[in-house]
Amino acid sequence: MEISNSGISEHDGDRIVVTIPREQIRQIRLCYDTDSRNPFCQYFLGFTLLSLGLIGLVVTFFAGMRADSPAQAEPGTFILPLVPVALWLMVGVGFWLLMGIFRARYHLWIDTEEGIRRIFFGKKVDIAEIRQLVRRAHLNFGYEIDVSVLEKNHLSS
Repeated sequence: MEISNSGISEHDGDRIVVTIPREQIRQIRLCYDTDSRNPFCQYFLGFTLLSLGLIGLVVTFFAGMRADSPAQAEPGTFILPLVPVALWLMVGVGFWLLMGIFRARYHLWIDTEEGIRRIFFGKKVDIAEIRQLVRRAHLNFGYEIDVSVLEKNHLSS
């Protein structure tokens, strides 16, 4: 993240992902919440994949326990069970999507003329670094950033 006199930019490595011009900024607030763009969709998809995968695994397990099951392989042959592999993959992806909702990060919530934009800090950012960046943004460029979330998080931990 880079804050300058002309605006606020988010970087991904060496390239600039998004730049918000200073003229469009109405309000800036520091927030701490999920880094998911669409948390409801991610929750719905994750829950659906996890549920269907688990139900499918249970059904496959009980179907494979029957004595007349066609899934029984003859000795000396190798059969790759594609259905259980796909179901385990569904369970894993669903669980990963659900866990992604609960991963929270600090970000700047920027109210602009075109809507609300979120610019995220790095995954391993320190609170002292955030305070220093906010202080520099205020002193050097005159940005007013609401950092009340830092006091709330500091009191709760």
